Amino acid sequence: MKIATIEVRRYRNLWGSPVTMAWDPSPRSYQDAEVVIVTADDGTVGIASGDNLPDAALLERHLRGLDPRRTDVIHRICETVDFHGGRPWIVEVACADLAARAAGEPLWRFLGGRNDSLLAYASTAEAVAPEERTERTMHLRLAGFKAVKLRLPPGDWRKTAAVVEQVRTAIGGDMEIMVDANHGWRMAGDTRAAWDVADAVQCARALESMGVYWLEEPLPTGDVVGYAELRSKTALRIAAGEMVRQSHEARDLIARGGVDVIQTDVVLSGGVTGARRVADFAALSGRMWSPHTWTNGIGFLINLHVAMAYSTCPFIEVPFDPTGWGPDRRDWLLPEPLFTAEDGTIRPPEGPGLGIPTDLAWLESNLIS
Repeated sequence: MKIATIEVRRYRNLWGSPVTMAWDPSPRSYQDAEVVIVTADDGTVGIASGDNLPDAALLERHLRGLDPRRTDVIHRICETVDFHGGRPWIVEVACADLAARAAGEPLWRFLGGRNDSLLAYASTAEAVAPEERTERTMHLRLAGFKAVKLRLPPGDWRKTAAVVEQVRTAIGGDMEIMVDANHGWRMAGDTRAAWDVADAVQCARALESMGVYWLEEPLPTGDVVGYAELRSKTALRIAAGEMVRQSHEARDLIARGGVDVIQTDVVLSGGVTGARRVADFAALSGRMWSPHTWTNGIGFLINLHVAMAYSTCPFIEVPFDPTGWGPDRRDWLLPEPLFTAEDGTIRPPEGPGLGIPTDLAWLESNLIS
């Protein structure tokens, strides 16, 4: 079995009303997505999405003729393309999907199958008033979620602490709370100031008494020294690294920055092989890998599979914040949306590879090119 072709298709989904994400000051009214299709010489197909693929022709030139099961070789080639151009990791993931389909196994089990399900934490999207955030969290608890990640207003950390305190008081102690400060990176053109170490330390200490499971991205991702200082001054778990591009950045956040939860996204940083290496290093260091999943529905599904294969964290991020962000917007690239079970866990669909058809027939009306 050898890689024969790499194709990219582009799709668009229009939304009836815009949504403003807590990390992006510009409202969004649609989502574009590229899906990569890797076909082997025997007709077996693998697919992936979650990022754009500007170097598809270059990747096809270097990968054509390789066995898609030679994962380390494919990973190394993708690393060289990553250095000179755009992120190539959806191709690496599509090759893994192809190999798992050829073996007749779901991707998570093909990769090792550490977990057969994970607890979903509802990852909220909008920064809303404390009263509305409390009401939405109550609905999430009734829907079976065992954990929620709160997106909080930018600016003074005291506003953050006040929202968390109000939510905790309302839901009691039977639901875990993660807090995302959203200071790790910025959208293009967003010049809002990030917290400094003093802000992050004060916020973390205030959240300790509220039973917060982790505080996410309280500092810019590159401030490894700042993370180390923060980690030495709080008992709270610290999470970071969702948008790092290189594996050494993830390594340094763990080894030098002391973060407890490293959050590299499979489709944005290192692919399947990179995720395995980061997860293994985190585990050896007494830390956890729990991926960022906010790209699109297929990207979410990919991270779910790989987290089930490698993660030592009991939770997986599930983007979910009705009415602004529900399965209809998150999962439009999938033939059917993913839902959590009554016990709060989530699993991918049954079937080989990613568990979804490779013909993408349900997306015909969304096709751009």
